[in-house]
Amino acid sequence: MSFKRGLLSVGGIMGVAVLLRYTIVPDEEKILKSLSPELRAEYERNKDKRREQHDAIMAQMMENAKSDKPIWDVSLSKPKSDSDVNK
Repeated sequence: MSFKRGLLSVGGIMGVAVLLRYTIVPDEEKILKSLSPELRAEYERNKDKRREQHDAIMAQMMENAKSDKPIWDVSLSKPKSDSDVNK
């Protein structure tokens, strides 16, 4: 009886958590609609730059994952500063 009760309690808590997550957390579309037109335009302008940065980081991570060296021995490429990204 105790195991069933615990299992039902955990399941209920997880169900409530999932329900709250889908009802409370807004999706990206709702957030963009709530932004001012200036901020929305800035977001759209910088979206491609963020995607390029993300792709570069992922490529570096994949390259480092193929290495047999420990993570602390893998040489990192020089990170771009904010002034380099805006060029």
